[in-house]
Amino acid sequence: MTQESTISAPTNPYLSPPPPPGGYGRRWRALPRELGYVALSAVLVVVIGGLSTLFFRSLGQADNSVVGFVFLAVVVFASLWLARWFGTFEVIRLRWAIDRPVRPVDWTPNTTWGRSDNRGVRALSAFANPHYWLYLLYGLVVFPAAAALTTMVIVLLVAGPALLFVFGGVVVGSVPGGDGLHAVVGGGGGLLLLLLGAVVLAGVVLLMPFVVHGFVVMHHAIAAAMLGGFRSDQLAVELADREISRTAALSAEGTALRRLERDIHDGPQQRLVRLQMDLAAAARAVDSDPEKGKALIEEARAQSREALEELRALSRGFAPPLLLDRGLVAALESLVDRAVIPTALLNRVPAHVVLPTEIQRNAYFIASELVTNTGKHSSAISADLVLRTRTAPDGRGTLLELVVTDDGQGGAGLRDGHGLAGVQERLVGLGGFLDISSPTGGPTIVTVSIPLVDDSPAEVGATGPAAPAAPPAP
Repeated sequence: MTQESTISAPTNPYLSPPPPPGGYGRRWRALPRELGYVALSAVLVVVIGGLSTLFFRSLGQADNSVVGFVFLAVVVFASLWLARWFGTFEVIRLRWAIDRPVRPVDWTPNTTWGRSDNRGVRALSAFANPHYWLYLLYGLVVFPAAAALTTMVIVLLVAGPALLFVFGGVVVGSVPGGDGLHAVVGGGGGLLLLLLGAVVLAGVVLLMPFVVHGFVVMHHAIAAAMLGGFRSDQLAVELADREISRTAALSAEGTALRRLERDIHDGPQQRLVRLQMDLAAAARAVDSDPEKGKALIEEARAQSREALEELRALSRGFAPPLLLDRGLVAALESLVDRAVIPTALLNRVPAHVVLPTEIQRNAYFIASELVTNTGKHSSAISADLVLRTRTAPDGRGTLLELVVTDDGQGGAGLRDGHGLAGVQERLVGLGGFLDISSPTGGPTIVTVSIPLVDDSPAEVGATGPAAPAAPPAP
């Protein structure tokens, strides 16, 4: 393993940003945005109050005739779409104020008319989508109540101590001069009110960032429950993605196995057949023509050596014994030692991190493919291979990352039938992703991110059984 070298990987939008520093200071820095959200909410309460009055008045004016029913349907239809626009605007405001995501909504109902090619029919499908009705309930009832409560509490917190302070000043100013008991008691009471108002007001000001942040978090929680997508919809999407991943993984493994079978047939098998023929000819000529038999034996030795080298090259597609015996880091060290160009390995995985055996196996295949591509196509002088861990995008898991950097000519990308396309197929089956930065003239930085799972754990460098692995796609 070589000394550490600095590698600047490209910024990946899927990776979690580092947490902002500070606690109390961070709350003060976020206060202007959160106060802006609260202030605009107070204005929207007035606007929505007027629209709600018109809505319920329109519902009350509808009679039992056909015209009244059509009028009622038009009012409700327009209100559903207005509620959707307002809810979308509210999600954007919350993302700006608190920067917390809300689960996206699938606005297309799972019905025939919801998937119709006719725009009018699709628009009318809003009546069958429960999200529209939740948005309407949020816009007419929930948001006004929450915003009114927030505004009232903040105004009372600020106005109460301020009025107490002002009242104390009025009492002090209204006390007549002189040394009488009334003047002493009145002046002391006024000063006490002034002091109490100042202390309470200072406490409110000091705690205001946390108070406002608490109300914004409350609004976000309500919006996430009513304006976010259903968990069942997300599970259905995840199930579909898993099915796609499984199909892609099976396809990649099948392609790799067919390639391995073809390579064995075209390479070592032909050499072994030739070796068998040479040995048979040498056996026949060993008595009649010893010199010819000796030459045939030497040729057979050359054929066996070349066949052994080809078999070794093909076996690199399987889990090598070093990976099974000593773990991923030792296998990668052996891999970079055999690289065509000088390659440095840097291990940044903490000692306490446990890597599952299956993840180690796939990481080795992917690293082997990337290092091989670098030696074949990059025209580079040197390369670096970094093994590290990062926090998952949801903040609740860990990603294993392989970063390969070379100083070659650049221009790398995903092309059908090439090595990076095979890496992409393997990553689809693992639920990972690939990031390529390769401008013309270099450098090329390829970042592979693999989610860590909890099954089949094995520490880095530990032993553990592994199933036979198919080689990476060409």
